[in-house]
Amino acid sequence: MVIRHDPVDIVTIGGGMTASIFAARILPETSLRMVSLEQGQERWTYPDFAHNHDSMHYQNRYELMQDLSQVSWTWRPSADAAALPMRQYGSFNPGQGLGGSMVHWTALTWRFHPNDFEYRSHYTERYGAGKLPDDMTVQDWPITYADLEPDYDALEYDMGISGRAGNLGGTIIEGGNPFEGPRQRDYPNPPLAESLFGNLFNEATDELGYHPFPTPAGILSRGWTDPYGNVRAGCLYCGFCTRYGCEVGAKTSPLTTWLAPALNTGRYEVRTRSHVVGIETGPDGLATGVRYVNADMEEHFQPADVVVSASFTLENIRNLLLARSDAHPDGIGNDRGLVGRNYTYQMAQAPAKGLWNSRRFNFYMGNGCTVPQIFDFNGDNFDHSDVDFVGGARIYPSAGQREPIGSSQDLLSGLVDRQWGAAWKSDLANYWDSVGSIGIEGESPAYEGNFCDLDPNFTDAWGLPLLRITFDWRDNERRMFRFIAARCEEVLDAMGPDRKTTTTELPDYRYDQYQSTHPTGGAIMGTDPGNSVTNSYGQVWDTPNVFVTGAALYPQNPGMNPTGTVGALAYRASSAIRDRYFRNPGDLLT
Repeated sequence: MVIRHDPVDIVTIGGGMTASIFAARILPETSLRMVSLEQGQERWTYPDFAHNHDSMHYQNRYELMQDLSQVSWTWRPSADAAALPMRQYGSFNPGQGLGGSMVHWTALTWRFHPNDFEYRSHYTERYGAGKLPDDMTVQDWPITYADLEPDYDALEYDMGISGRAGNLGGTIIEGGNPFEGPRQRDYPNPPLAESLFGNLFNEATDELGYHPFPTPAGILSRGWTDPYGNVRAGCLYCGFCTRYGCEVGAKTSPLTTWLAPALNTGRYEVRTRSHVVGIETGPDGLATGVRYVNADMEEHFQPADVVVSASFTLENIRNLLLARSDAHPDGIGNDRGLVGRNYTYQMAQAPAKGLWNSRRFNFYMGNGCTVPQIFDFNGDNFDHSDVDFVGGARIYPSAGQREPIGSSQDLLSGLVDRQWGAAWKSDLANYWDSVGSIGIEGESPAYEGNFCDLDPNFTDAWGLPLLRITFDWRDNERRMFRFIAARCEEVLDAMGPDRKTTTTELPDYRYDQYQSTHPTGGAIMGTDPGNSVTNSYGQVWDTPNVFVTGAALYPQNPGMNPTGTVGALAYRASSAIRDRYFRNPGDLLT
């Protein structure tokens, strides 16, 4: 028997960042009711993260991540290869539980470059149509940086971002990122303290004529009361950050920021341990609600006027593909076969690594936000006329939060003669805090041959097909890596290591090795149903009472973490739903 609930105005699949943003921004100013269905458990800063400095539990056994015995994803490098499921965590780490993946994120909070939103037209106009490979399916976003800037600004102040502006209203500010788009005001909080290794990188890149700047962080550098009235503490630099919940609430997440104002309305409910198994549609093709299974394996149906797929990128794609009916035989949003297309990822590598015999850098402290960055070779911030690729990457030094269990295996590879035995153990003890690398986070352009669909062979715990990922790097990315790797070695040399090792060729994509939790695309936004799944608000063209949030909307992935833009897009969409959609339900927003 299916348990049917009273109808609500909005139901979201997922109880993470974008769902809580929708609830906090829509409900207080309306009389609407909203339910979020979250597959994971309830958890809060206190008491759940009060004593969580357990690297085995969180860092190495993935306590906050999805249960791969219930739901996983398959991968193959090309359409003519066999696909196999991820049975233990590797390439990416999607989270589950109240607050979603944002609870365990690293908290780098970027704005994309203005020309990232005009990718195809920018490269074509500057370098000619022949600059882009024939099978590259990159396209312009349906909005510009200027369209999204007010939402970036509102998000940054609600989150209390720590950083230093580089472009205030078109005026370049010394010490900030000179390549960022113009912003209307500085960050609300000053940058986090910079690590010792970050100091060394800062000095070296400055001497080389580059432009180092502090990382904008969704972590408070000082105590802060946000616009919602949430009182939060500053960062402890404890080193237990990525893959952990923050014990003092300095790292922004729904738990610290959006859930309180949403729940205080009395018209928001989050049902945890509720796994959605389908979006239902009526004869007219519009969504009627969602089916889900609770922890007692009871099947429920939640009717709603609006359904928001607010899950992680991979599950957002799968939610649409699984929603098959007479009205949508290939799934919601897929009437033209575009769901799953333009799947992209992120090139996260460390091309250069060094050892400083007599230095200790305190790598156990801080996290990825306590080091500077250079964007001199990111995007089109450098002239591509004489290089054989498009795109670029941010370059940064090793950050903190190094812990003994996960770091020991490959830390000294290429730097000492032995990788086992007594000599290796001695070297590890002597040099564990003396080894640092220069890393990159590079673009992932979209290609015809990189896509997602439903796997014909593997199913989840509820008998539903897993999402199948077809993805590999292309020659453009391999050439880009060679160029960026040479810049990383140049920076490392300027930092003066006693020994070094470098990687000059991009390794093959590996599903079993962690790189970043930044899959993007697959339900992309665009200007019309012929080039996209949704409009600029994430509203599905062929099912206009269904919205998609998150990085699945990206036509391609720039060389930056996606979360800041995920949040800004959610701010923009939530405003449109709140102020305009419910005046004419079912109409496409323009």
